[in-house]
Amino acid sequence: MTDLPDILLVPVDGSRNANAAATYAVRLADKLGVPVRLLFAFPESPLDMFGWPGEGASRKDLEHFSPEGFEKLRNSYSKTAFDAARKAIGETSVSVEEKTIAGEPAKAILDHAGGVTGGMIIMGRRGLSQVKEILMGSTTQRVLHHAKCPVLVIR
Repeated sequence: MTDLPDILLVPVDGSRNANAAATYAVRLADKLGVPVRLLFAFPESPLDMFGWPGEGASRKDLEHFSPEGFEKLRNSYSKTAFDAARKAIGETSVSVEEKTIAGEPAKAILDHAGGVTGGMIIMGRRGLSQVKEILMGSTTQRVLHHAKCPVLVIR
């Protein structure tokens, strides 16, 4: 690739590494004169997040199975991740937008990036779920292996 990116896509989850990636992306975006889009991936449905409600499900867990309850949970989690990234970024003249995407994080990031012309993904090397990473492989690794656009990993 010889062209410079037209937009920087930054997956965030509230982790230190994601916030470092967001900070780096805004500094780079300022130099390139391009916008930044913060991405937060959240499960598509309560079943994807919690599984089937069983006998052991608490009343609180069951609240999230209603469309309104699940939307409230998604909005709460995304606000937390976006607020953490914006706090890390600080004041900037760069255009920074926020987008919540649905699905398993790596797939959702790849699907979103695939629909963006001139995109570049900038992400932290590790997010919040270190145990899941050990068992299933990291989101960053899957994005690196399957992205059709440039990917920059921030340590």
